[in-house]
Amino acid sequence: MQKLRRLNFFDKHVVKQEGSDVHPGIQKLSISCACGAPDHLWLGSRDGELHRLDQQFALQPPVRIFDRDLTDITVVLEGQRLVALGCDAVASGATKYKIFDLRREGGIAAGNAATSAGLAAPLVTNRVFPQRAQEVRASCLAANSALTLVAIGVDSGVVYLFRGSDLGQDRPYPTVLGTEGDPPITSVHFLEHANRTVLYVCSTESVCSWSVLVGKDFEQKQLSVDTAGGPEPHCSCVLPLINALLVARGDAIFAYDPDQGNMSAMQLDGDKLHMSQFKSYFISVTAEGGLGSLGGVTAPSPSSMPKQTITVCLAYPHMRFIAYSNQFTDVTHVVVGMGSVFVISRGGADSNTVLFELREKDLTEQLDILVKKRMFEWAAETALRGGAAPSAAAEIYRQHGDALFEKRAYDQALAVYTKTVDLGLPLEPSYVVERYLDAQRIGHVAKYLKRLHEANLAEREHTALLLKCYTKLKDFSTLGSFLETTPVSQYDPATAIEVLESAGYYGLAAEIAQKVDRQEDYVRISLEHFKSYTKTTEFIGTLPKARASRILAEHGRVLMRNAPRDTVNLVRGICGLRGDGVPKTEGPLPRLDELLPMFVDSQPQLELFLRSLLLAPGGCTLPPSEAESLYPTLLELMVRSHAALLRDAQLAAGATSTTQPGTAPQSSHDSEQQARRLSGEIMRLIRQYPSEAALASALMLCQTYGFTDGFFHAAERLGRYQLLMTWCFEQRDARRLLDVCKRCGSADQSLWVQALSFLAEDEGNHMEEISEVLKHVEESDLMPLLMVIETLQKNPSIKVGDTRAYLQGQFGRLVESVETSRGKARQDRQEIMRMQQEITSLRTQAQVFSSTRCAQCGLSLEVPAVHFFCGHSYHSYCVQSDGGCPKCSAEALPKTSLKEKREAQARNPEEFFKYLHGGGGEVGLQAIGEWCKFGAFDAGTPAATRAVDGP
Repeated sequence: MQKLRRLNFFDKHVVKQEGSDVHPGIQKLSISCACGAPDHLWLGSRDGELHRLDQQFALQPPVRIFDRDLTDITVVLEGQRLVALGCDAVASGATKYKIFDLRREGGIAAGNAATSAGLAAPLVTNRVFPQRAQEVRASCLAANSALTLVAIGVDSGVVYLFRGSDLGQDRPYPTVLGTEGDPPITSVHFLEHANRTVLYVCSTESVCSWSVLVGKDFEQKQLSVDTAGGPEPHCSCVLPLINALLVARGDAIFAYDPDQGNMSAMQLDGDKLHMSQFKSYFISVTAEGGLGSLGGVTAPSPSSMPKQTITVCLAYPHMRFIAYSNQFTDVTHVVVGMGSVFVISRGGADSNTVLFELREKDLTEQLDILVKKRMFEWAAETALRGGAAPSAAAEIYRQHGDALFEKRAYDQALAVYTKTVDLGLPLEPSYVVERYLDAQRIGHVAKYLKRLHEANLAEREHTALLLKCYTKLKDFSTLGSFLETTPVSQYDPATAIEVLESAGYYGLAAEIAQKVDRQEDYVRISLEHFKSYTKTTEFIGTLPKARASRILAEHGRVLMRNAPRDTVNLVRGICGLRGDGVPKTEGPLPRLDELLPMFVDSQPQLELFLRSLLLAPGGCTLPPSEAESLYPTLLELMVRSHAALLRDAQLAAGATSTTQPGTAPQSSHDSEQQARRLSGEIMRLIRQYPSEAALASALMLCQTYGFTDGFFHAAERLGRYQLLMTWCFEQRDARRLLDVCKRCGSADQSLWVQALSFLAEDEGNHMEEISEVLKHVEESDLMPLLMVIETLQKNPSIKVGDTRAYLQGQFGRLVESVETSRGKARQDRQEIMRMQQEITSLRTQAQVFSSTRCAQCGLSLEVPAVHFFCGHSYHSYCVQSDGGCPKCSAEALPKTSLKEKREAQARNPEEFFKYLHGGGGEVGLQAIGEWCKFGAFDAGTPAATRAVDGP
């Protein structure tokens, strides 16, 4: 048996009222039993009265609950029910147990006020002994926490077990445990653990345990019996913390397991008088050499009264010490309630009752006591079990670790520091790391950081530092084992990869990248450090296409430079293209234009790849929208290649022309042939995409890189004829200029006029082209003769003889026009003479109307009738309201309207002079001619008069 250390975790206080050194209400009480509740103390007297002491230590008026004797009381259901054992009268069935409801207003006192006999009204009142059974003294009482079991021990050596179904019956049938005639029962206790309820039965000679089941199918079974000796009354208690019954007997306190019986003992000198349990403590009352027992007869004077020692012991499984020890005079009861331990003593003046409170110190004070005594392990366990904040426990661990560290016990200190990790890391890890780094204990730093990772509490910096420690220690096996066995969730993979790369462990870095599915890092390491280009392309091909496209977009340039063929095949696979370029239908695939930047350093490969798609023998193999988006890229590459071939041909021809005049070098010839073939493919590509956007791109690219055929095709399709004309003007290409006019002149006749102006001003000999342009101008009558003459006279080298055919044609047309005009003039004069004769005839000769039918309705004419000079006759009701001939009005109306319009315009000389002053030369003559048609200058008209007189 072990000797316990002594500490002081409790403070002693005398319970008293203001103005008094003691509690006057308790002084004269003769207490036979007591129990505690969360907010009250219940004190029972020998005459059957019950007293209640509240949290302000005010003593309520007593309530009589038994007529003759109150033996034992207990409170259950967290202070809601009180169970009492006593006797009512000297008669059969006088020994009873009663259950009171403490939740009712006024508690037991309310019940007392409601009864005529002056007794409290209990919820349940039952006799202990069955009918016809011999009644003996009932010595002890116990109830389980849910009040479904009540056990009562008697002096006949048996225990009466009342179950929930018995508690509410008038005639209960309790279960009898034990054998009549056994030694008297001194105490009974219920121990509830998990789903199991154990009843301990103690007598003066034995301790036994029973398994009692709660429910409908209840049964009881004896678990163990120890006949080595039993406790005196009040000298046992259960301690749920260790799941055992504590028995004070002899010079020790014994712990009884429900199944194994007596398992351990703790030495404690003195005669044992009482045992109680408070939280994780047990309380024992001992006396020296039989000086007295609890509730015994007192000595006549206080100086000769018995002295007892009250010992409070902490009973954690691995930590036991005496938390308080002090002497008291004539202790009668020890009560646990209201969060403290209360000691009832008859050590007052004249043997009066005194109530002491043993108040537990705050947890902070307890920890200070333990730390000051350098009992760090006990302090940490006390903090954890006492519900202290993790920071308080961590501070204790820190002080403990620092103490060990100062002693150079680095391993033990690290074990203590590591305990803070189990608390959720309230201690800053950098504190521990810095201490060991200052001591150059890199191995200890690695162990601590590894524990951080195991607890999932490591940061990026911790991962980096741990790996650096391993690399500094050159412990490759431990490093590999850590990375292999440690779950990825316990460290930061990105940091691990970075540190391993910087330390030169490229293989491990690649393994981690592949293990944590960081395929981007794996590809980067493979390319930068292992140069395994072909293997990398094969690996990328196994990834999902979306992810593979992202990796290829980042590292494709490197792969194209070192493994172009494999990379192009990879692109085909990612974009879902078979060998013939036909896309596979595998759901959404990456767009090809997203991968084009990877070809930036390998443009010939890009050109070949795009040509295999857009200029495939069977036609384009891509969707129209995607193909058109790639078209400008391919076109630019091809026109660049065409321009490069032409330059190579020119350079090759210039390099050998001096040595072999008149002969073309073979390289120049080959380049020209390749350029012609490429030109045909370019034109096929351009014609393949006739949309306006595609033609606009082709126009820009062909103009930029000097691909004339494509430029002319795109400009002609877009109607940008002026660009073609400008190009011809800049290049002084008369033949192409003439071709443009022939192809586009029908849409824009002004091209011929521009061509004539350019050819006339150009210094070259373009008479053949000028003659062809003049021929078209003459046929289409595009320019007046004088304008053509003005244009041609700008070039002094052009003679009249060069344009003789054009001039002769124009003069012939003028002669024909004059003759035609003269013939029309003669016809007009003849018509005017006929009309004048007709007017004279109408004025001087009678007109005979011989028509007998209406020209409108075809019926016979009747008076009144209307006859017109045109020869038509009508009924008066067939004539229109305007008075005109219905037949001739439709033909004469346009001429009449035109005449009225011209006369109105002729009557407006201001408008005439505005036109006349607005232009000179030919414009003025044209204005006069127009107004002559309006009759503005006819003799006798007001307008003519005003025109002659001036405005």
